Amino acid sequence: MRRMRITHIIFLVAVGLCLPMLHVSAQSADVPTSIDPLLDGSTLNDVWIHINGRDWQDLHATYQTNTYYPVDFEWNGLRVRNAGIRVKGGSTRNPQKPSFRIDFNRYVTGQQFLGQNAIVLNGSWLDPSSIRDRVSMALFRRMGIPAPRQANIRLFVGAGREYAGVYAISEEVSKPFLNAHFGDDDGYLFEFNHSEEGNNWHFEDPGPGYAWFIPRFSPKTHETDPIPNLYRPIEDLIQAVNDAPQSDLESKLSDFLDIDTFITELAVQNFLSQTDGLLGGNGMDNFFLYRFPRTRLWMFIPWDQDQSFVQLDEPPSQNMAQNILARKIWDEPKYRDRYLAKIMEIGRSVSAPAGADPASGWLVQEVLNDAAQVREAVYQDPLKQYSNDDFEQVVGLMQQFGRQRDLYERAFVAQIAPQLLSVSGTSRIPTLRDRTSR
Repeated sequence: MRRMRITHIIFLVAVGLCLPMLHVSAQSADVPTSIDPLLDGSTLNDVWIHINGRDWQDLHATYQTNTYYPVDFEWNGLRVRNAGIRVKGGSTRNPQKPSFRIDFNRYVTGQQFLGQNAIVLNGSWLDPSSIRDRVSMALFRRMGIPAPRQANIRLFVGAGREYAGVYAISEEVSKPFLNAHFGDDDGYLFEFNHSEEGNNWHFEDPGPGYAWFIPRFSPKTHETDPIPNLYRPIEDLIQAVNDAPQSDLESKLSDFLDIDTFITELAVQNFLSQTDGLLGGNGMDNFFLYRFPRTRLWMFIPWDQDQSFVQLDEPPSQNMAQNILARKIWDEPKYRDRYLAKIMEIGRSVSAPAGADPASGWLVQEVLNDAAQVREAVYQDPLKQYSNDDFEQVVGLMQQFGRQRDLYERAFVAQIAPQLLSVSGTSRIPTLRDRTSR
């Protein structure tokens, strides 16, 4: 009898430990075992959100809040039960087609979806093409910058499987992302929150105390650390940027930033004419800030780049003077030359070779393939705020970027630094990873 009781207890403990796993169910034998086919953009996937009809209405009615509602998340026969959904976003929040965050362990501790704690569904409210963010992130990764994978999906909702339109699905910048790119997730990750009160930030020193930091940098790891532990290192970074002489940024900031990596990020955003990024018209925005474990070294991780491909003839100096660190880079010839060389490296990477069909370049082909994949679904999207003609117009402009943007940038460089036209830029991203893996 005693042996039977012990065996029974062991069985109950084992079942209890497996409970989070029991919430993930497969609807067929041929279910995915990796999230890659959902995020690699190779096909237009269908995602089904199982949610109570009243909750779906309330979710839209309370779109300005971060209230969670229970849902089941289903893709390709794999169904995750008892996840949480809330509206996500800042100025793009709207009751018609909001963006969402799906939190898989909101109600079931430790539950994941194919290795992800959460995933983001972006409604692309301000993007008629639905692909600007996706293409921009692909270019960051092409240039060696860790950036979230993103693809488009058709979203279906509720018991009646109602079509809710085209969404961009993105891996969240969180611990799984950090592990995948850096082999470690023990650093300090923050999401930057842009102030809606016109208090734009360009790397200025906000002064003593942490009242300014707390609403702007939301910790995504080490959330329960004391306030000084979280924000004093960011304060040190800002102070170092302000104090560093423009003639010696590399050595003075080497403990805090890899200058070549930061230059690459500026160059990618400039090449794509991103109006709402590190050099946006409203100050720095749309990034995560990550401090690597056991170092003072930080990195900017791009996020929400759907306001790109705006101005074909935008100069490489656009908004550089507004940002303290970007201004020092632009005003110092050796760093300005690196920045301009990186822009030309990007142009060579995404454009067709000399003498080839201009439409054969990487960027044009990326736009053509992504647009073809989503076109029919966008046309049928019942909740989009733009017309089908708007979709085609933006897609056409993106193709024009792929054919001509490099020519515009080189024309500017010819005026500013003609000696660079024959110089090939190089990337130091591998050395960044070497430094952070020690």
